[in-house]
Amino acid sequence: MSVDGRFIKFLAKEIHNELVSGRIQRISQLGKTDFLFMIRANNRNKKLYCSLSTSLARINITEKDYPNDYIPGGFCMFLRKHFEGGIIRNIEALNNDRIIRLEVENKNDIGDKTTIFLVVEMFSRYTNMIILDQNSKIINAYKHISPFDSSDRTIINGVTYILPEDSRYNQDDLPNIRKLFERDITIKEIINGIKGISPLLANYIANKADFNHHKMFDIYKDMLSQVPNPTLALNRKTEFYYFDLFSSNQKYFSTMSELIDNYFLEASSIERVKQVYKHISTFTKQELKRKRNKLEKLHVDLDKALNNDILRIKGDMIITYQHEISKGNAFYEGYSYELEKDIKIELNRLLDPIQNANKYYTKYKKQKKAVNHIKEQIRLTIVMIKYLDGVYSQISNTYSLPDLLEIQDELKQNGFLSRKRTASKKKKKPNFSTYYDENGIAVLVGKNNIQNNYLTHKYAKKDYWWFHIKDQTGSHIIVASNDELSESTIRIAANLSACYSKAKNSSSVPIDYTRIKFIKKVPGTLGSYVTYTNQKTIYIDPDIEVINTLKKGR
Repeated sequence: MSVDGRFIKFLAKEIHNELVSGRIQRISQLGKTDFLFMIRANNRNKKLYCSLSTSLARINITEKDYPNDYIPGGFCMFLRKHFEGGIIRNIEALNNDRIIRLEVENKNDIGDKTTIFLVVEMFSRYTNMIILDQNSKIINAYKHISPFDSSDRTIINGVTYILPEDSRYNQDDLPNIRKLFERDITIKEIINGIKGISPLLANYIANKADFNHHKMFDIYKDMLSQVPNPTLALNRKTEFYYFDLFSSNQKYFSTMSELIDNYFLEASSIERVKQVYKHISTFTKQELKRKRNKLEKLHVDLDKALNNDILRIKGDMIITYQHEISKGNAFYEGYSYELEKDIKIELNRLLDPIQNANKYYTKYKKQKKAVNHIKEQIRLTIVMIKYLDGVYSQISNTYSLPDLLEIQDELKQNGFLSRKRTASKKKKKPNFSTYYDENGIAVLVGKNNIQNNYLTHKYAKKDYWWFHIKDQTGSHIIVASNDELSESTIRIAANLSACYSKAKNSSSVPIDYTRIKFIKKVPGTLGSYVTYTNQKTIYIDPDIEVINTLKKGR
């Protein structure tokens, strides 16, 4: 862990120097856990990024631009109400720990000046943002913790905010820390003995002293005098710190915020991929389950509707034997020549025989009409299941954020996911993949329905070649050539088609291929379903290693 109390101490000073006396102009929500504060300070517009992600918690000044298309939640609206327009008076680290507090002066509901605090705690899964009034009473929090959830701390509205309890020594408590190093001590004991010391820093102290406890205190004192020199270690396990405690392969930054921005850029992208993947994968799986349950129920309803002749027969029997039925009877039992057996007919005691017969006829007509409606619902549900099954397969084979976002947009366009209000954007070219075979021929791969439709129906010329796994959902593969294809090109395209399908772990996979001019889109269907003619079929064993050797382009 690179972020500890020492790191936060210097980060808070840096942010304070940049933003003190600045006015908070706008607060945006960039995602479920991420917020961006637009601040006017020193005649410049500045951005303070705050993430409450359990794995990527951070706060820093950023120069990067972020899309502002996320609909703010209730907590963000609360932040806007209390902090927008306010002046930042102080920013400081608390408790020698991973806690930063912003002190903001703003006006309350009746126009009087008041002080309000924003506390950001960066404790992994306990990361939180807490809003305090001028008396340190909690008025809201990103995560509330009731007394029943934790015996250590309570974070609920109206309670006085208390810093996390900690029996460790403060970093400047040199007499006690000297005693700590008077005996043989482990790295774990250093971490547990001094506030704000991370495993990274504890390892540095121990290793520099060659694990000699007599030297550790002097190294610790030297460390306290280190000035910020934000450093990123470019080793296999990338780490960073506020000064250079790494042995080799370092990269230096002018500010700690710049260091944080650089480090978390890739990590945030990976986290974003995981979030989007989990969201749309879980949603599609649940939606598939719902549609399949609906289909099962529709078939039950159809069976009932198709067996509705019994209602007509009962109505006919009431008319036939009405002279034997009196108003007030609860049922009538008689012989049906049509069914060739005795049947029992329930009656409404308040109705006469003709009214009871009409009631059965009405039910009969209603169910007869329902048959066509149920059949149409079954047809539509089967279309939805086929579509969602194909989308789920595409999600399983997708690992890049642009591809996942295209699938997410498609689910929104087709009404499966809610469409959030966003600023109008220029339509981007789909994020299809391009490979080149040994002859330099481009082979294009559609990894979702948006890309498939674009490549097949907009990009490809009529004499280009089209490849697709036989009788299954899969990627549309386009070979951008009007000429007859060599065997090697055919095998490359077929291999790509097999690897981008459910059959990627099978053998002898059948792949159809034909010219684009023989492809027709299936009307009235979701997804990228087509029919085709004049095809040939090749059987291929999917080999991802062959694909990895191909030159990629865009």
